[in-house]
Amino acid sequence: MKVDLRKLTASAICVSMIASLTGCAMLDKDDDAVLDVAEDYATAITKFKASDILSLVNDPSDDFSENLESFMDHSADAYGADYDAICGAIESSFSYEIDEESVESSKKNGEASVDITFTFADYDAIYESVSSEGGDIDAFVSALGSGDTQSVTQTIEFVLEDDEWLVDDSEGDKVSDLYQFYLDAFDFEFTPPLADLIDYTEWWYSEDGVYYDPYTIELDIIPGADGQTVEWEFYYEFYLDGELVYTSDTCTDMGAWIESYYGSSYDPGAETTADGYLIEGTYECIVYDTAGNVLADDTCEVINGTSSATPVPVVSGSVSEAWSTGIDEYWYSYSDGTGYGMGSGEYSTDETIIEFTCGVIDEDTFAYMPVYYEVYYSANGNADNAELVYSATITPSEYSNGYFYEFQYVDDSGLDAGTYYILGATDETGSEPLFNQTAVVS
Repeated sequence: MKVDLRKLTASAICVSMIASLTGCAMLDKDDDAVLDVAEDYATAITKFKASDILSLVNDPSDDFSENLESFMDHSADAYGADYDAICGAIESSFSYEIDEESVESSKKNGEASVDITFTFADYDAIYESVSSEGGDIDAFVSALGSGDTQSVTQTIEFVLEDDEWLVDDSEGDKVSDLYQFYLDAFDFEFTPPLADLIDYTEWWYSEDGVYYDPYTIELDIIPGADGQTVEWEFYYEFYLDGELVYTSDTCTDMGAWIESYYGSSYDPGAETTADGYLIEGTYECIVYDTAGNVLADDTCEVINGTSSATPVPVVSGSVSEAWSTGIDEYWYSYSDGTGYGMGSGEYSTDETIIEFTCGVIDEDTFAYMPVYYEVYYSANGNADNAELVYSATITPSEYSNGYFYEFQYVDDSGLDAGTYYILGATDETGSEPLFNQTAVVS
């Protein structure tokens, strides 16, 4: 058999070159060492060891080195028990997984990388869920340990320095992304359950829970001092002799009185006498928080007839004349978000309530005097084409500082831009007008 020595020689050279190249490539890789450092780094991240993290980073900046440990501080003494508990729970939820198939390394180039996936509590979603259910800080912290999670995958890059692989993140950008929760946790706030903030309840403007010929009845929750600075969100039901007659929309209120009303001005279907008074019977009001927990449950009696303990006084002469000296008129402002303060009659479309308020000076005459009012609306400010949008008859509400007529127009969806005209009179005939006011919404 004839052997071609040239082919054998060429083949041998090729095999030798391939082996040489493969050997060089294998010698250039340092995957195992990179994975070891990645393991140390991921452990330091999830164990929240600032000194260990910095020791594995190449040339960390002064800002990163000096501030990392203080940034991670969530001690109760410095920031309060709630913040400490939240941060501790999120820290405990951290885990990691290194994708060993993704590792790349070259000692010759002094570069390497690997993908690491960090998993931890989805604290935003958990907060929304717990808050919507009326949960407190304890429920939130508990859910952080067992609720939804989120994952963040980072490609961690390394540089070779003095035969040592170090993480290439001198400004700590990767770390900051993972540790964003230390900042977010300041926004998680919980108030005590509303039921814990209640001092007592009271049927406002009643005689020990008895109303005589009322147009409106009102159950007030009186919060303690801590509850007066909290925004209350609630809804309520009214029952007449055990039968449900009214369910409110969701309400918000703040201050010394959390008010639940019933009457024809709130429920057009309310049963009234020929004079417009609520009919006799036992009225029950049940107030709920938005999670459906009962905040208050109380009953009052409505009595019709001449036995009224608070009869409307007979005014000699013109009521409008008495009004001019016995009433202090002004606009009530809701624009500052608190619901308190004098207004100018100018409102924005972000607001939901227009209120013309009349403080009672002459209580002997007006403390129980019913007044009828109408609200008209015009988009272009032309009174001639204004349409009637609301009417009601009210008596003054009694507060700790006196009696006040609260002539309101409410649109929960937000006030429409335009001009609103509020007209008051002694009765629906308008025979004796008391005021004519204009509010502008823009």
